Amino acid sequence: METMLSLKFVLAVIIAFHCCVQALGVDPCFEVEDGNLGSIGSCIPRSVCNSNVSRSGLCPSFPDDYTCCFSDAFPGRESRGAWIATVTNIDWPKSPADSVAVQQEALERLIDTLSDAGINAVYFQVRPAGDALYKSNIEPWSRYLTGKQGQAPNPLWDPFQYVIDYCHAKNIEVHAWINPYRASMAASTEGLASNHMALLYPQYAYPFSTYLWMDPGAEVVQNRTFDVVMDLTERYDIDGIHMDDYFYPYPVTGVPFPDNATYADYVRNNGGLSLEDWRRDNVNKLVKRLYDGVHEVKRWVRFSISPFGIYKPCAEGGMPCSINGFDQFSGLYCDPKLWLQEGWVDILQPQLYWKIDPPAQSYPVLLNWWLEQNPHNRHIYAGNYLSRIMDGWPLSELTNQVTISRETRHRMRGSWGNVQFSAKIFTNNEQGSVNFFKNTVYQYQALPPQYPWLVGTEKKPHLPSISLTNDGFVYLQMNQVARQGEGKVHKIITYRNNEGSWTVHKVIRLPHVLDDLHMEFRLEPGYYAFVAEDRYGQESEKQFMRIV
Repeated sequence: METMLSLKFVLAVIIAFHCCVQALGVDPCFEVEDGNLGSIGSCIPRSVCNSNVSRSGLCPSFPDDYTCCFSDAFPGRESRGAWIATVTNIDWPKSPADSVAVQQEALERLIDTLSDAGINAVYFQVRPAGDALYKSNIEPWSRYLTGKQGQAPNPLWDPFQYVIDYCHAKNIEVHAWINPYRASMAASTEGLASNHMALLYPQYAYPFSTYLWMDPGAEVVQNRTFDVVMDLTERYDIDGIHMDDYFYPYPVTGVPFPDNATYADYVRNNGGLSLEDWRRDNVNKLVKRLYDGVHEVKRWVRFSISPFGIYKPCAEGGMPCSINGFDQFSGLYCDPKLWLQEGWVDILQPQLYWKIDPPAQSYPVLLNWWLEQNPHNRHIYAGNYLSRIMDGWPLSELTNQVTISRETRHRMRGSWGNVQFSAKIFTNNEQGSVNFFKNTVYQYQALPPQYPWLVGTEKKPHLPSISLTNDGFVYLQMNQVARQGEGKVHKIITYRNNEGSWTVHKVIRLPHVLDDLHMEFRLEPGYYAFVAEDRYGQESEKQFMRIV
């Protein structure tokens, strides 16, 4: 149960050139469907509405020359993600031998760079191989952090909490990325800490190819993953839990995965599924259990998975015959189509790591197919292979892929964003990627999407009362705000109108610990709107003002 705190939250806004300030009341066209999902509808003078979509008669309390104008200059809401991989030190830390100070500085620089590029969500890998890049009482510290598994950093710090604090201050969402079954990147138990799952349950730890892999059919292995996810969800102020495409390991020709003993136990207990269906059922049960468990603890936390991008090509219920390539359904024994059909994920990020043009793995064909499998209208964020620019891909390929994802016909079926792999391309500013994304792909700030199926009966938040003073200050005041409570005010958002198009001007995320808070920033002359938002992305009514 979240603690209700009585507080006074005051936002002081310094207005420059404040000869005239006019409060324009509540915007009556806020919830009107605009036909272009994600854009912002607001009452503004008709003369400055440059949008292709506007509606008259929806602004009765405003002057006669006002119209309901919808912005077509930017998406409004969109998830713009990046994966931060820690396994084998792909993205961070650069080296486990680096000091804590160096690692922290590198982490800040990485997040700053992502923010500069327009990223508003990170997927931080906290459990690459049965280990932890956070303070865990369940699993050992990761060797990728300190060089030796089980060895705590010195001085002691919590990298994941550091990421959360630093990202949230920049209005970047944080999703905890785990791998459920991989035990080690080496095919042995050498170097594992005594509390590592492969040593606790050695009968279910299998050397396979170059890896050590846990048996997904073993209940203790499933329980271990579940306990880790619940611990992360309960103890950290996260925005999501995320799993990647590694379920059963990628196959090796002529080498069967050695789970015959576990399957034999299943058959002896009157199990009737084939080996392949039993493996998929093991994964399905974990997915469903994690989805339910996460939302039982915190309903607003999103559960997401990024499966391999190709599913049963040229087979019944699968992708069209124009697509060919590795089939995750039979190779990794996972069924993300089922997860969408049953509503067991909030977000699916299929890894669509191919160009637009090749017919065998065409990006738009793949994206369209995944969107067609989405009866519950869950969010689908295409995974993009940004690292391919190091192999000759032009950055324009990524621009075009994001543009395709934004098409209204796709957005109406759940395409609300993209996720880039991997973060080090931005960190190193490869091919000028940071400025390219900042100036072309993510030119305007966007808010994260809304998740209406998670809301339930939760009421929309209320906008704090607004008062104007002659000395140029605007005060927002609200009482009885919960620390992280459902349906309570989570953010204060300021929009600004620029020549008829509304863009996000400033976002203030309420701090984790709420004391009396005084913040101030400068507003130039123009049209502004204030709105409160809860953890689900629900917005209050907007309050508009004009500064001349």
